[in-house]
Amino acid sequence: MDGYKLRKINATVGMFGNYTNFTAAVSDLVKIDPRLHIDSLDDLIVALTGQDIDEDKARDFCMQELDGEDVDDEDPEAEWGDEMYCRQAGK
Repeated sequence: MDGYKLRKINATVGMFGNYTNFTAAVSDLVKIDPRLHIDSLDDLIVALTGQDIDEDKARDFCMQELDGEDVDDEDPEAEWGDEMYCRQAGK
């Protein structure tokens, strides 16, 4: 996963970010009453709909509502690292 910065909450999403995925970021922003015996937003969605949360929709929501940006797009070193990885992998 690439790195993303969510400016409104001063957090990053990615392998070495504050959150490993967007679902975790959204879950942290939503308070869930412990009396429901549900630990995360994903658990709540599954309980209500029977379906897992869509990470792509969570990403789109966070990027729009939390002033997100793809930090790898603006980081030439990260782009260079991605290119070197692809070369090593034979792509």
